Order: sequence, then structure tokens, then C-alpha cells
Amino acid sequence: MNSAYFFRKFKGIAVVLLFFQILHSGAQTRAQLDSLRQEASVVTYSNPNLAIEKGMELYDLAKGDPSTQIGALIIIANGYAVLKNHENVLKYAFKADSIAEKSETYSDRIRVLGFIGGQYQRLNLNDKALNYLDQAYDISVQNPLPDSLKFLQGNILFVKGLIQKDNLGCEYALPFMEQAKSVFKDNISSKAINASIAISNNKIADCHFEMEAYGKAKQNYTQAIEYASKVNAIKSIAYANRGLANILSKQGRYEDAIKKLKAAFHSIEDVNDMGINSELLKSLSENYDAIGDTENFNKYTALYLAENEKLLAEEKKSLTEVITDLSTENSEERTKQKNIYTYLIIFLALVFLLLVYLIVKKILQKRRQIDQQRQEIDKSEAN
Repeated sequence: MNSAYFFRKFKGIAVVLLFFQILHSGAQTRAQLDSLRQEASVVTYSNPNLAIEKGMELYDLAKGDPSTQIGALIIIANGYAVLKNHENVLKYAFKADSIAEKSETYSDRIRVLGFIGGQYQRLNLNDKALNYLDQAYDISVQNPLPDSLKFLQGNILFVKGLIQKDNLGCEYALPFMEQAKSVFKDNISSKAINASIAISNNKIADCHFEMEAYGKAKQNYTQAIEYASKVNAIKSIAYANRGLANILSKQGRYEDAIKKLKAAFHSIEDVNDMGINSELLKSLSENYDAIGDTENFNKYTALYLAENEKLLAEEKKSLTEVITDLSTENSEERTKQKNIYTYLIIFLALVFLLLVYLIVKKILQKRRQIDQQRQEIDKSEAN
């Protein structure tokens, strides 16, 4: 009796211990995934290759967790965006979209659609970008986001601001960008959002510079450095310093501008970003020209032209790949529509033939019945 009692007692304790072990294991896995996602997000702009590596690791660890896998794929795509590898950006973004389409979590779909819209904007395919952004915005209105994910609306507003700048100019773009920055600042749910604030500050500053509001431009470039420094986003810091150097040039302080530009250029040597490199080299060339330093003017002009040629070739390649994909997509859609019409015509033809068959069959049956009736009449008359 006692042994049976102790066995039941021991079994009960074992079950409880196993239950808590499973809970502990699940909590550890969740904590591990969250930690890895945070690490990958924070290094995206300072070390995109490491972010891609961590994103791949996160994706593999998150089997059975669609939201985390989508987040991992967006991190990978964002890393490739920093590296200007647009083909891989869209590859992983569309992979994320294929998972998000089946997910019941609306924020996943909003995140992915907004990201794809942003990527098309970078490629200056604004109509395509707006299509994705409008889808994302409509879903966010129909299914309000929790406070922790409100920054996704900031992403949508910011990219719409960039499109407005391309289409109508800074006067129309600034309200969108300012609103996006405000959303980001009100919803810093993770350290990585500091990078988004820095980017929006830089683009707002560019608009103020273009509109010759140099005081506001300087204020926003300085704020961009402040927020970018929190996540070591060296590219955003270099971009802001280029903006500050351009303001110094407007003030005639060319030597100071050159020092700032050189420091910015050296800070991103390991990043290998042709876009920012090209802009820094161009500004250096212009400042050396302003002080009459022909030797350095020629040197930096040659470097700028070489870097710009590589950038244009890369953008042309990326655009060609995207346009090819879009053409394939449109061709497949047309083929699909054509197939639908073909199947419909075949179906209607079969229905028509079936009806003809049934009508003919009925007519033949009627004729046989009439013939039988005639034969019966003839027999009765003969009798």
C-alpha cells in the first residue's frame, strides 16, 4: 500500500517537474530567438553581412514560428538592401511575403508589404511601390496595430514621403517625413528604431538643405548623428556628416568641409557602399575645386566618376533584373488569364456538345416511340 502510494506520489512530482522543464525550455527558446533578432537588427546598418548571417540563423531556429521567420527574412533582405544587392533583397522579401500571406497576424503582412514598397521606391518604381504601400496602409487601418508595432505605419509614411519628393518636391514630402519621424520617436519599442529615426532625420535635412533652410538642415543632420550613434549606424553618421560638410561649403568654410568629408569617407571604407562613397567623393571634388587645388580636384573627380560608373552599372543591373521579373510576372499572369479563357471555352464547348447529344438522343427516342406506335396501329388494323 505504502509503495503504491509513494509510486503515485513520485509519478505526480515527475509530471510536474517535466511540465516546468518544458515551460522553462520554451521560455529559453523564446528568449534566444528574441535576443538573436535584436542582435541582428542592431548590426544591420553597421555590419550588414553579420546581420544576414544572424538572420539566416534566426530563420533556421524559428521553424514553426511564422512571425519570427518573417522577421528573420526581413532582416536578411534589409542587410542585402544596405549592400545594394537588390536581387537578393526582393528574393527574401517575397519569400517573407509568401509566409505572411498565410499568416493570421496582420502586422506580418503590413511589415512585408511596406518593406517591398520601400524597395521598389529605391529602384524608382514608384507606381509599383505605391501599390504595395497602399495595401499595407489599408490593412493597418482595418486592423489597428498594437502600440509596440505602430512604427510600421511610420515606415509606410516615410516611404510615401520619399515618393512625394520624387514626384512633387520637398514641400509635399516634408509633412509625410515629419509625421513618420514622430511615429518612430513615439514608438521606440526596440533599439533598432533609432536607425529609422536617423534615416528620417537625414532625409528631412536634405529637404531643408534643398529649400535653403540651412539652420533646420543642420539641426536634423545633428540629430541624425545622435540617433545613429546609439546603434553604431556608421553609414547614417557618414551621410549626416556629408550634409553638415555641404552646409560648411555654403558658408565658404571649404577647408572645414574637406576635413569632415575625409573623416566620413574613412569611417565607411569597410562598408563598401557605392552610393554614399560616390556622394562623398563628389563633395570632396567640388570643395577642392572651390579652393583651387587642381591636383586633388582631378584626383577626387576621377575617383568619383569611377565609383559613380560602378554604381550606375549596379543599379542598371538591378533594375534590369527587377524589370525582367516584372515582365515574367506579367507574362505569367497573361498566360494564366489565357489558360482560364481556354478552359472556359473548352468547358462551354463540352456543355454545348452534351446538350446537343441529349437533344439528339431525346429526338431519336421520340422517333422510336412513334415508330413503335405506328407498328402497333398497323398490326391492329391488319387484325
